[in-house]
Amino acid sequence: MKADMGRRYRAYPTTVQDQVLTRWGHTARALWNVALEQRVYLWEQRRYTLRSAEQCKYLTAARADLGWIKDLPAQAGQQILRQLDQAYDNFWNSNLRAGFPRRKKRGHRLSVSLPGQAVEVRKVNRKWAEVRLPRLGWLRFRLSRGIGGTIRNATVSRDAGGWHISFGVHTGRQPGVPNGKPSCGVDFGVTASAFVSTETTPRSMPSTLTPNERKRLKALEQRRARQLT
Repeated sequence: MKADMGRRYRAYPTTVQDQVLTRWGHTARALWNVALEQRVYLWEQRRYTLRSAEQCKYLTAARADLGWIKDLPAQAGQQILRQLDQAYDNFWNSNLRAGFPRRKKRGHRLSVSLPGQAVEVRKVNRKWAEVRLPRLGWLRFRLSRGIGGTIRNATVSRDAGGWHISFGVHTGRQPGVPNGKPSCGVDFGVTASAFVSTETTPRSMPSTLTPNERKRLKALEQRRARQLT
């Protein structure tokens, strides 16, 4: 049972949680680079293909000797190695046109991934929820929409907008049947509701305003025009 839908929410960690997640993000990036370097070295020197099942044994030994790797949850480290497997599989799949797995630079977006069975989500109220992460505790996030399925994986990431929590969810939805029509591109905007690449005129959404709301809108537009003048 794989995830067939993604859910992304804005997360609000505490100061301590922010420090821990930042540290984990750099550890995850370093672990990815080390695991990738190990695979490249063994292939170039011995033509030996290394996979996550074998690298997990090395990871267990490294956790016993290196404190900075031990600080990262074991499930997160194993998830990184499985993601590296998927990156290699995508590279060898001629239908995907994926490039060879690349090393992550220090400026790369921080992220920590965990399997679905390692996390737990509880709803606080209509707008807020919490997710329990191993060795971190409950992380608060804005419940902008329902999860709507079984959580298969979770990823905490940080970008210019702050921290976010993403869930890979299995909803059981089946892909739609192709209709046999030619493909097209759709651009959604403000002035025009939608513009289809195969059409010459934009599409506009029908007005849903009541007569009183239209009068109110007209009065506000006239007032705005006078103020601009």
